[in-house]
This record gives sequence, structure tokens and C-alpha cells, in this order.
Amino acid sequence: MPSEYLLGPEDTVQITVFCHDELSMETTIGPTGKISYYLIGDIQAAGLTPFELRDEIREQLLEFLRKPEVVVRVTEPRSRKVFILGQVKNPGVYPMRSELTLLEGISAAGGVTPDAHLSGAYVVREGKILVVNFFELIEKGNTEENIPLMVGDVIYVPDNKDQKVFVLGEVNKQSAIPTSDRMTLFEAIAEAGGFTHDANKKSILVMRGSLSEPDIMKIDAGHMDLARNIPLERGDIIYVPSSGFADAERIALRISHILQPFLQLARGIILQDAAIDVLEGQEVESRIIVTE
Repeated sequence: MPSEYLLGPEDTVQITVFCHDELSMETTIGPTGKISYYLIGDIQAAGLTPFELRDEIREQLLEFLRKPEVVVRVTEPRSRKVFILGQVKNPGVYPMRSELTLLEGISAAGGVTPDAHLSGAYVVREGKILVVNFFELIEKGNTEENIPLMVGDVIYVPDNKDQKVFVLGEVNKQSAIPTSDRMTLFEAIAEAGGFTHDANKKSILVMRGSLSEPDIMKIDAGHMDLARNIPLERGDIIYVPSSGFADAERIALRISHILQPFLQLARGIILQDAAIDVLEGQEVESRIIVTE
């Protein structure tokens, strides 16, 4: 275990005091981050490295022993975890015994199932969604998408059969709508309660595909004729801008960030609001291309 590893609750450590077997022990760090150690009593272990805990024990043993030699070793690193959920063969909580990449994490969970919706998969880190192209990583072996994982990351791979259509922006009820293969754009907008008074009907954006490299169509629905009533696909996202946003391309640059809170809520993961900066007008990098 690397010396910079920070101990946490549920980690199991082995404490060895040379020539004093009676003071050697294996113990698990409790929920409060402490261990109970023989002559000393409770010691705060969480937040320390194994070397720092060793030094703390050695310092306190000086009251009882002359030049105690102490070794602390992590035997079960259970506090460092990642969560791998959804359409993987063995979803659950996985310990990070060392540095771990996204592909290694998915492999540890048995790989993805045949029902995995790779273009809709994402990683959650510290309340925000990281846009990663799972299809490029898993199907094409693109190692540029193989990001290193961090403690607490959530990997979520949705089910192909459980995809919804998202209707956001200037509609009366922003919604994640269960859909059939026959749903159209106007039907989805109607399901979301129709346009608000501030809707810019001439610049409706329909996003399709991966969040990392989506295809975006701009639809002029100022006149709701059949030619503009395009059929939708599962996972499509419809964004109706306000009349104050005339530049559809500028909205398109932000849309993957605007979507994040809605995606996470629809999939039952409670996260911090990731859209505040974008909604306030801050620019973000994007590979989005808008087509008429």
C-alpha cells in the first residue's frame, strides 16, 4: 500500500511492535475514524497515512517502552471505494487497492451486459457528471477515454430498454418521458405541457447520441407542420430556448452541461446542481456541431 494512502473508516490495519507480541494487533478503523489500542486507548487514525499512524503510536508508546519499533500496514483498504452501477455484470461497491482506471473498474465489475447503453453512460465525480465516451472506450479501445478513477466516483451504465426522451427549457413541465419508438417531437412537447410564453419556437434543439460528441439538430417549429414533426429516438433530448437566446449555437455549446441535473435526477442519483455556471452565461468547451 503506497505510503501516501490516507486511512479511513472500515480500513483494517495491522500494527506490529517488534519484540512485544502482546502489543501487536490487527484492527479495523471505526465509523468515527478511531482505533482502540491497548495501553493508549483511542487513537484518531482516519486522515493519517500508515507512516503517520505509526509515528503517533510510537510516540505514545515512549511512555511505556524504550525506543519502540512500530510498523503499521494496511491489510484491507476498504475506505477507498468506487461505485459501479447499472448494466454491468456485477454492480456494486469496489475497493480501490491502488490506482484504478475506468476500464479496470468496469472489468472488475465483470464488464458491461448486452443491454448496456454505452452512449448514455457517465461518471459522477464530486456531484458533477464527467462526459466520457464509453462506446469509444469499450467498443473501439480508445485509451484516451480511459480516465483514472478517484475515490467516491460513481460509474453508471444505463439500460437500453429504459431510455427516455428529455424535454427541457421553455416548456411548462420539464420532463423525462418514457417513450415508444413512434413518439414525435410535437408529441413530446405536448407531453411536457406545451411551450411557455417565452419559448423561442424557431430554434428548438434536438440532441441525439453521446453527451461527449452529440449530434444536434435545430428545428424551426414556428409553424408546426408535419415536415418539422420529426420522429424521436430513445435518449433524445429536446431543448426549447427562451426568446432571449437568439444564438442557437451558443446554447448548443452549453447543452450537455445544462442537461446534467436532469439526467442525474431521472436516473435516481442525487447530485449537486451542475448547471449554474452555464445558465449564468459562462462559456464551456464543446465538440458540438449544430445542423439545420
